[in-house]
Amino acid sequence: MRFTKMLGGLAVAIAAIGVVACSPATDPVGGLSSGSETSTSSGEAGPLLFTIGMHIEPLGPTAQVDSAPPAAAGRPGDAKRPSPDYGNVQMFERSVADIETVTRIVENHGGRMTVQAQSPFTTTAVSTGSTVLSDLEDDGHEIGLHFHEDAHLGKTGNELGPDRWCEVMEEEIGFMHQAGVEGDINYWSGGNLYPHLLEAATCAGLSVNSDWKNPETQETDLALVGTVPWRPSGSSNGTDTSAFAQHDPNGEVIFLPEGNYDRSNFAASRRSDEAGGDEAYFDYLESQLLRSLDTAEAGRVNVFHFTIHPGEFRGDANDPFGVIERFLTEVVDPLVADGRVQWATFSEMAAAFEDWEEENPGVDPRAGGTSAALTPTASATVTGASPVRPVRGDRPAPAGATTTGKVEQDVTYCTVGGTALKMDIYYPQDASGPIPAVLYVHGGGWTGGSKSKGSGSETIQPLVDQGFLVAAVDYRLAPAHKWPAQIEDVKCAVRYLRANAEKYGIDADSIGAYGGSAGGHLVSMLGVTDGDEGFEGTGGWEGVSSRVQAVASMFGGGDLTVEFNGASQAILTGVFGVESRPSEILVKASPVTWVSSDDPPFLLLHGDKDKLVPLSQSQVLNDALSDAGVDSEVVVVKNAGHGFAPGGGEISPTRSEITAMIVAFFEEHLK
Repeated sequence: MRFTKMLGGLAVAIAAIGVVACSPATDPVGGLSSGSETSTSSGEAGPLLFTIGMHIEPLGPTAQVDSAPPAAAGRPGDAKRPSPDYGNVQMFERSVADIETVTRIVENHGGRMTVQAQSPFTTTAVSTGSTVLSDLEDDGHEIGLHFHEDAHLGKTGNELGPDRWCEVMEEEIGFMHQAGVEGDINYWSGGNLYPHLLEAATCAGLSVNSDWKNPETQETDLALVGTVPWRPSGSSNGTDTSAFAQHDPNGEVIFLPEGNYDRSNFAASRRSDEAGGDEAYFDYLESQLLRSLDTAEAGRVNVFHFTIHPGEFRGDANDPFGVIERFLTEVVDPLVADGRVQWATFSEMAAAFEDWEEENPGVDPRAGGTSAALTPTASATVTGASPVRPVRGDRPAPAGATTTGKVEQDVTYCTVGGTALKMDIYYPQDASGPIPAVLYVHGGGWTGGSKSKGSGSETIQPLVDQGFLVAAVDYRLAPAHKWPAQIEDVKCAVRYLRANAEKYGIDADSIGAYGGSAGGHLVSMLGVTDGDEGFEGTGGWEGVSSRVQAVASMFGGGDLTVEFNGASQAILTGVFGVESRPSEILVKASPVTWVSSDDPPFLLLHGDKDKLVPLSQSQVLNDALSDAGVDSEVVVVKNAGHGFAPGGGEISPTRSEITAMIVAFFEEHLK
């Protein structure tokens, strides 16, 4: 099924978006314009497709069950809102006003929502003559189904056959059309514990799904988080999601994960005053949006979304929706302007994924790697970038006429427990005599990311243009591989380059390293540790030094014993196997622990508005290095959040200036 449809009188041409770094065009109704057509041969993930979903809960008796379910919208159990019921016209009108207020806010920021309705809201709209749903559709918002099994099928819904589920879903869709919705209803949410859900939904003509959480525990299986859509091979009973997490290329339903969230209860946290209320929830959303940008996969469609309810945010009685306005203004708008985020409804996301499937037949979107040879794009250069010609193979040739200006992809640098660790080697155009080398280490919270993209990958080409050999490395990821696997792998990569210096024509005494976020933490660890701290591992090239001669770290952690968003409890458990602070493991995993006077020079770059890894993390490391007499400098990037995402104005220094600083730093200390 194709999801291209008429929105607000304009045809929205869905192209293969989400797979190349660009500044996407947005049409007048916030959809994806045909100007965003791209190719899967880019080495960077394209704009992250973003939207906000809205659940209109079944408050009051539904068309099928003559009893009101527990209050689910807003703040459950609120004594001020007993037995809410859309049969109360005042409540219905108040909800309509809230819906219209939120959608207008989103429209003013160039976006459109996927609004998910059900009875009794839809039947009340029909009986009162309300045109709210058709008006939203006319304004470019998508209308979908939000399905509560208890509300529509009773307490024994899971015991009913898929035919009955299909019948009720079709009935609910029919009410939306009676309320004036003209387009197809493709998307639904809910019914997550029903073991025949996919069968029932497909029967009802539904083909796009997301928002998977267990309604009994209010948690999402972390196997279902991420940024890349897929087609589930089977439904879930709530405890076993293995079939749902597996891709079936012939599946009828496209699942849109909500993003690369770092905890299982992220959806429920929006209602938790204990978690800090509305402001804290949106701060968390910002950190997870940036985390998802950092771990978005090159050559794939990548998505991020979250869901709200009408009238949900009441933290400020004088400005209840101001928290949404501020989030869009301060966080989303700069990312859209920067080309890193693009608005799209759920069906538009699904259409983009369908286009990707057509261009990548037989490729599992959840599997590592892509079907195309991917190389980073130079979005910021010091000098004019030269084209990079990819060469594949696990046996790199010595640097010389046959390799200058080329890329050796997927070179095995070490092997651990039967797992071959890969790096891509970028050769400069002119290689006369031993040349300095720089290791690029990607970020991604130690749990995601790849050597072909990430914060800092845009600096690879400028380094190559200035005569550096650059080795971009993959490393083992948590939670499958707990710490210290990650530092062991990047240390092995340094040993590999040093042991094979003659083969690559590099200077074994001039090896630097740089990276961002988790990559910044790892290169900092490279700079402050040698072979005596127990991080060398068993990957190979034993007896060769893993020390580097210069380190550039961008927004990386310096002291993991301190609590901050980028070292949340989920990270502590999933990456480091730690249940709480204080912990000796975290002490040893912190670069500040190992600082000594013989450490190499450091360049630390950090945004002053970084809420994921605060600026203080670079400052504390810089203080320790300076106190030890090490050449170290902190560059504070103004108006920059994590990943140097703009926040409240243009960042300063600019991205191209940051790239130039990194290149100049390595020229000073490695040449």
